[in-house]
Amino acid sequence: MTRADIWDIGARETAICLRATKQVVRQKIIAARDLIQCHPLTPELATEWFTSKGMGGFLFSAALIKWFARELHDVKRLCVQAYKNAWHLPRSTASALFIFPKTHAGMQSTLPMAVLTQELLLHAQRCIMMQNEDVSTKIMLAGLNRTLDEWLCNSFADLIEEMELWKWDDATGDFWSRLAKALQQSNISVTWAEQLHSRLASVHTTVKMSWAAATRSIRECKMRIETPEGRA
Repeated sequence: MTRADIWDIGARETAICLRATKQVVRQKIIAARDLIQCHPLTPELATEWFTSKGMGGFLFSAALIKWFARELHDVKRLCVQAYKNAWHLPRSTASALFIFPKTHAGMQSTLPMAVLTQELLLHAQRCIMMQNEDVSTKIMLAGLNRTLDEWLCNSFADLIEEMELWKWDDATGDFWSRLAKALQQSNISVTWAEQLHSRLASVHTTVKMSWAAATRSIRECKMRIETPEGRA
């Protein structure tokens, strides 16, 4: 057996484990959803219970597993069904009430994308904000270097801007690209981006403008032309 065969077997086993983890998370959400279908609690308490029990499995795996867009949409659909159960509403009730933010007269319920973004941020901050660089911090920074090289960007802020041109499934191959896409998609800015850039300066050669930044406007124009009705 060659080294390539060993890597191939390892990759297949990892994929099987990830699928199994996703299935367990989905089953826990469904079980929690069904348990509050005829609950005696107030809607607020039922919602809080589901967020704790139903979303708990997703919370612990969100930062470490690559979730595809269709899978996130399915988890979101199950969560909205649970929130309708919490408020004793039929499944036919408009889902926008639970999805829209409070500033738009919605309930701003806890949904998978918000949980995913929060956990990715917390995972990054735990490593980046450490004063002394331990092994985990060095691994994270090395991973960011590889991601920047892959996307032809020269900073994390540049990477976040680049994510605007890519769909979720195309832009989430590793931790840092997932975080950048989640921040871009949620329109969230991070205060430690400059600190992160300065810590990378000693190991990552930067230029005034990356190739991604130099060609971004052209690629954005091309994308808008090829998209129906000029929408990206």
